[in-house]
Amino acid sequence: MAKRKLLGRLIEEEVRRQQIPITKFADMICCQRNNVYKIFEHSSLHVDQLMLISKVLNRNFFQELAIDPSLIDVNSEESIQEMENRRAVSQFMEVVPRILSSMQIQPVIAFGIPLGMEDVEELPDFMLTDYGVCFSRNNFMALKPQYEANPLFDFKSFESTDGIKVYTMVNTLYGSTMIDVKLDYKTEEEWEKTLRFIFKTFFNYGDN
Repeated sequence: MAKRKLLGRLIEEEVRRQQIPITKFADMICCQRNNVYKIFEHSSLHVDQLMLISKVLNRNFFQELAIDPSLIDVNSEESIQEMENRRAVSQFMEVVPRILSSMQIQPVIAFGIPLGMEDVEELPDFMLTDYGVCFSRNNFMALKPQYEANPLFDFKSFESTDGIKVYTMVNTLYGSTMIDVKLDYKTEEEWEKTLRFIFKTFFNYGDN
């Protein structure tokens, strides 16, 4: 029986292929040098950590996980949910920058913390910081109960004729709007419709 591949080994091979010193790689992913060696031995990683590693190494490990079942830890109780998360993030990382470029929108996607949510654990995974658009596995509308009593925050949801739903949180003190889109699996066509709906509705982008 063939030995199951380790996700950590793929990461180690990529680090060594790029000739990145272990100490430098540790700094790039904000961890201790000893923990890097532990990562190399892991068969699975938390989605947020794998996102950062994929970003700094410029290699979409989520895509590899999505197409190679041998990299999934089938004995893990969270394996099914993790597989769905990885599939969703893989699709997002693959298609969204390309769609944004075609819309002539700067496709720089970063990790971000929305204003007023600095103390909340469930943060968006990615943000278009120039536009205040969040892409999160856990919509911040789920945080509405703890903020709705605060007069500074106004929550609303919008839905297109195609059933695309996005959420907004307006900070009435600063007049800023944060838009949230759920980062689940979408086809390229669905992502394009979603992004065009966002920019047409909130930023007068595209055809009227």
